Amino acid sequence: MPELPDLVIIQERLIPELIDRKIESIEVVDPIVVRDLTGGALETAFKGAVFQKIERHGPFLNFAFEKMNIVIHPMLSGRFSLDPKYKRKDLCIRFNTDGPVLNYMDDTRMGKVYFLKPEELGQIPKYKEQGVDLLSEEFTESLFLKLMDKSRKQTRVFLMDQTKLSALGNAYADEVLFAAKIHPKTPCNQLAPEDKSLLYKSIKEVLFTSIDYIRKKNAPLEVKVRDHVKVRNRKNEPCPVCGTTIRRANVLGYDSFFCPNCQQSKGQQFIDWGNV
Repeated sequence: MPELPDLVIIQERLIPELIDRKIESIEVVDPIVVRDLTGGALETAFKGAVFQKIERHGPFLNFAFEKMNIVIHPMLSGRFSLDPKYKRKDLCIRFNTDGPVLNYMDDTRMGKVYFLKPEELGQIPKYKEQGVDLLSEEFTESLFLKLMDKSRKQTRVFLMDQTKLSALGNAYADEVLFAAKIHPKTPCNQLAPEDKSLLYKSIKEVLFTSIDYIRKKNAPLEVKVRDHVKVRNRKNEPCPVCGTTIRRANVLGYDSFFCPNCQQSKGQQFIDWGNV
């Protein structure tokens, strides 16, 4: 899915293209991705609506217009494009007669696009339940330690709990744990104070360096940049630090990639990762 660093760049690149533009028309190509809360009046409700801003809220992008909002949750494979000739699209929003065209496409159809009023944001599943924004000033080390205090969850599971931390997906959860040298299955209550402190610093470092990398890469808007990741989806490749073969494990139903040498497990595991 487009994760936090991706959404930051999408937000940065779309705002100057769309600012003060009026919606000319909305074409719903695939209704399965759309949640229309306007009561069937989508076209009339948004016709002529002026774009004001994009607010990033965890894994959601909130496109704010006059009195209306379009909230997009890209989920696993949602993508955006400003190419008016882009062939594969599920939703197409045209701005002005000669203005830009915003396309949204989703190969797995897992993402959702909500058309609604600002006071209806609470009707979007998980929107109001988001925890602290990991890129905000409110995300301090003291708050992080407080949120983790007494948790018995596996560390990777805790990192991906969006009601606590908003929001890490699979790719950057793996990258953060690698940077912090923590095995993904390690319970939070088995981490030493210095481990927790390094984990907090790793979250900030990985996210901000990834944002900077993706920004400089300047790839097409619809391209998901992942060539900078060190362990995610790199099973059987050598660890970039020690050369040990990167492994994959199942953590609460999700694939997790890690180095068994750099991220040694604490406590007894069903699998001896150093010998597989």
